Amino acid sequence: MTGSSVDLDNPTPEQRAQAILALRARLTADINEYCSDLDIWRFSVARQLDAEKSAAMIKEWYQWRMSAAIDGLPVAEADNQYPVPYPIRGYYSVADANLTAGTLVKEYQLKMNRYFGGGCWHKRDKSGHPVYIERIGRYQIKDIPKKCTMGELFEYHYLMQEFLSRTVLPECTQMAGRDISQQVVVFDLAGISISMLSHLPALNMLREMLAKDQLYYPECMHKTYVVNAPSMFVTAWKLIKGWLDPRVIAKIHILGKDFSEELLQQIPAHNLPAFLGGSCRCSHMPGGCVPSVPMGNFPDLPRKAYTNLRHQVQVSYAAPRHSYTFDVSPIDLDQRASLGSPLSSPQLLQQSYASWFGLKKESPKPLADSGDIASARTRYIYARFTADRGRGMVAEVLWQPFGVATTTGFFAQEDEVLIYPETLLDPQRAPVLLELKVPNRAGQLVFNWRIANFDEGQAPFPGPEEAQIPIVLEYSIDSEEDLLNEFQLLPVKRD
Repeated sequence: MTGSSVDLDNPTPEQRAQAILALRARLTADINEYCSDLDIWRFSVARQLDAEKSAAMIKEWYQWRMSAAIDGLPVAEADNQYPVPYPIRGYYSVADANLTAGTLVKEYQLKMNRYFGGGCWHKRDKSGHPVYIERIGRYQIKDIPKKCTMGELFEYHYLMQEFLSRTVLPECTQMAGRDISQQVVVFDLAGISISMLSHLPALNMLREMLAKDQLYYPECMHKTYVVNAPSMFVTAWKLIKGWLDPRVIAKIHILGKDFSEELLQQIPAHNLPAFLGGSCRCSHMPGGCVPSVPMGNFPDLPRKAYTNLRHQVQVSYAAPRHSYTFDVSPIDLDQRASLGSPLSSPQLLQQSYASWFGLKKESPKPLADSGDIASARTRYIYARFTADRGRGMVAEVLWQPFGVATTTGFFAQEDEVLIYPETLLDPQRAPVLLELKVPNRAGQLVFNWRIANFDEGQAPFPGPEEAQIPIVLEYSIDSEEDLLNEFQLLPVKRD
């Protein structure tokens, strides 16, 4: 049996089994024990079912994994507390998260996250494959070779590949009810320049990385879409094609600006980010679907932002809940303190609204009759929190306005509004930064945390002894202005 006589993407069960047996017959007992049938099949396909060439390839792969201690990499899985290596959205093995500066996150990871354009494992395609999106056009291309070593780049890349193979793909397999061993990749080139495409140090890094991928992680790509590709990309693509296996090249689709229709044939609209033509925004996470430090679409906080948080409480399985109320006022906190807190007087609230929104006292239109001018502007509140142990915390946030002005001058109480529904987060893996959009008027935010139930997420429930140990929850709540000023960050750029 040869690769030319078998549809390598859709073999019969008999053909697949025959190829696996042929390759296993050429491997030593330790390699056979180490490899799954899926591993054997991937390497068989990579060498067109040539058992001798496949055996040589898999032996080199095995020796590399042993010598580089790849199995010892700190890969985030459901049953451990390692942080995610890159943002993730829409999976249950690991809760939605960004890469933040936790104690287990290495400095080079934060550095690369700062220079990379922004990427994310973002839900699934119509067939159940995980979708990985990378904003190549936002890369700080010239900084990467200057400030990142090849060793750092490879370790980071291997960590991401192991996260894919150990955590993301097994979950997709379980959800699809069949083997899912490949991902769909979307490279967005929006913003790319000719100087980026011709930067030789970066191209050399790319060539080395592609070579390693084809040796150590073959047949992990289902399809790749390169979107927003400018005409000048053609020259660079001719060079890159020379570094790729023909089977890989056949799976890559180069698209210009009219790409949405083709992407939507592969990925459902509710799983595709809006900036790529879908309807998803992931508004529950800072940075949305694909957070990007170079784009500045979420605050890139330093490590010190997640230490010495102002509040510390203990929760346990006997008392699994904690609530905190945070007052939001459109006047300065010092001024509010002098007026008294909370602001319960309609006159004081009327004064605070007039001061904040620039309304004149003789304004003929009451607030409630002017298109709810008080809530026409919004502000952002950030919650930072971390937990020292556990299997995840569920967070919920409610908004309670103090009242709305009426034509008679009295204030009518409004109903409580749910602005952040119960969401499972992983503050024990790494600190969580929660972004909340609230009306720019006087009111209260009510934060509710609770320990995750046994049926939420995939992490194992703690044993009797572990369940007796309290979980330390630390948190701070700040306005966006205060947080950005404290750490001297630029304003967040939002869609």
